[in-house]
Amino acid sequence: MINIFERFQKEKDCYLYNRELEGVALKAGDNKKAIAYAENATRSLREINKIESYIKELEQIKFIVVQIDNDHEDFVRSRI
Repeated sequence: MINIFERFQKEKDCYLYNRELEGVALKAGDNKKAIAYAENATRSLREINKIESYIKELEQIKFIVVQIDNDHEDFVRSRI
């Protein structure tokens, strides 16, 4: 299974690759290919945004877990 950071990197690479090919197709006057590459790049950008949101949620969860852990340690110390 691919981890989230590898997935992010692959989507970023895919985005850049499709944008590059979109530019080549536009210069060649092939609008159909340019549109297809633009759509692929847009799909990758959507996935990148989803991954970024997921990572932000994980950071928020981690913050809460650390707070709970600290509260628990304080509680245990107060009982010793």
